[in-house]
Amino acid sequence: MRNLRRFIVVMLVITAGVAVWLPAPAAAASVSEIVVDKSFHVTLLRGTSGTTAFPDATGTTGENATPVGTYKVTARQADPYWHWEGKVYSPYVQNQNNALGIRWIGISLPSYGLHGTNDPFSVGKDVSHGCVRHQNADISKVFTMVSSGIPVKVIETPVPQGTEAMVTDFFELYDLAAVLRGPR
Repeated sequence: MRNLRRFIVVMLVITAGVAVWLPAPAAAASVSEIVVDKSFHVTLLRGTSGTTAFPDATGTTGENATPVGTYKVTARQADPYWHWEGKVYSPYVQNQNNALGIRWIGISLPSYGLHGTNDPFSVGKDVSHGCVRHQNADISKVFTMVSSGIPVKVIETPVPQGTEAMVTDFFELYDLAAVLRGPR
C-alpha cells in the first residue's frame, strides 16, 4: 500500500510539473483528443506532440455529476457571457461573478463544457454543476490548442482507498501555486 501511495504521489507531481512548467504545444491541430479523468481531477490533451495535463474540477453527485461518456467539442468562446438562474453575467473581465471565467469550450452534451472559473481554489474538487472547471490561465492554453470536432472523453478511474486526501492536498498546493504565479 505504501508503494502504491508513493507511485500515485509521484505521478501527480509529474503531471503537475508538465502542466505548470512545460510550454503548450504550438499548433491546435496537433491535439487529437481530450480526456477528462473525474477521479484524478485532470484533463489530458493528447496529440502528435505528446500529452499535456491540466488539473480540473468536476461536478458533484446526482444531477450535478459530470456525465461519463464520449462527446465532441462543438463551440469555443472567449470572454463568454454566463446565463444562470434567469440572470446574465457579462464576461469575467467585466464581472468577476461570471463563473465561466475567461474561456468556454462547449461539448456535444448541451449546456456542458470546459471553462475557466471565478473560484481558483475549487480546482481539484467535485464542486461544479457538471461542467469541467480549470484555472483561467490553463483554459486559455487549452482554448488555443483545440478546435471543433475533437473528441472529449469523460472517464472515471477508481482511486485506491486512503489516497483521496493526498490527491486533494496536491491539487490545493497546485491551485495555490497557480494563484501566486498569476496569469502568464
